Amino acid sequence: MLSDHPYVIVISLDFSKAFDTVRHTTLLQKFAQLDIPDAVYNWLVDYFASYSHCTKYGGSISSLCQISASTVLGSAIGPVSYVVNVQI
Repeated sequence: MLSDHPYVIVISLDFSKAFDTVRHTTLLQKFAQLDIPDAVYNWLVDYFASYSHCTKYGGSISSLCQISASTVLGSAIGPVSYVVNVQI
């Protein structure tokens, strides 16, 4: 746009919530302190390791980007992650 216009207007909106800033490594360290089976902990590690996001706007879809913080809103692990993060 700068090649066609002398300036570009950018509007930025912050949709983050407080829990969106929790790093997966921090959350996994807290899960490791719990007395949960190794298989469950390993599932959590795999779940958070493969966490990625893409954006669709109009007819275009961005490439996948790895996410190292936050959990999927509405996911089953979200409320549990919140409780673990706050309590431990």
